[in-house]
Amino acid sequence: MIVTVASNRKQVGKTTIAVNNAAIRALAGRSVYLIDIDPNKSSYDWTLKRQSFNVQPPIPACSISGKYLKDTFDKVSSNYNDVVIDTDWRDSKGSQMALEVSDMVIVPVEPGPGSLACLKKMAKRIHAARANNPALWAIVVLVRARGALPIAEFDAIRNFVGKESSMALAGTVIRDDKSLQKAFDDGLAVFEYKTADRRSVVEMYDLYRAQRRKSAALPSLSRVQKHLGKGASCGEFI
Repeated sequence: MIVTVASNRKQVGKTTIAVNNAAIRALAGRSVYLIDIDPNKSSYDWTLKRQSFNVQPPIPACSISGKYLKDTFDKVSSNYNDVVIDTDWRDSKGSQMALEVSDMVIVPVEPGPGSLACLKKMAKRIHAARANNPALWAIVVLVRARGALPIAEFDAIRNFVGKESSMALAGTVIRDDKSLQKAFDDGLAVFEYKTADRRSVVEMYDLYRAQRRKSAALPSLSRVQKHLGKGASCGEFI
């Protein structure tokens, strides 16, 4: 499965979602390759930390310019169960190519002024990619929420996504939590971090479950479920 994480905005947790998505798939026993085409190279640097700390399972990765994405993708895609692509936030050729080779795109949206306008721009990019990749599916997930969600903005986003045939709104919110950053700094996913906030683990797991509903081929995550305990949330599409 090919999963891209893409956004039109900086600092919305795109890289955090990309690395946790790669790790949760690897923990499920799948072979995963991470491609970082963001000039910041944060995802790739995370894999180097993981390697230096000998964190298992390892996640092979590369950091490349977007213009080399297609060649790199062609070389690695047949050798791995999953490829996760962390894109540049700009509407670049590389970011658009990532959408055209993917089965799914995860779109993080931070509630606030202009969030709906940014989502609409992202939807246009997805529509353009679907001209060459009609099976492309998008999951929109709200991120970095602090406290209660702003009702008007949430309703506007939900109504917009509900009218898009190729989009669904994830039934979980990735909230702003220190354990996400602390885990990232150590080359870990949040569910590998010993003192992680349980809610953050549940949120990332629920986002994974949303992807599983679209692709029944993904295995269950008994190794991750042990972090959740009884009564864990099971995110549904809203």
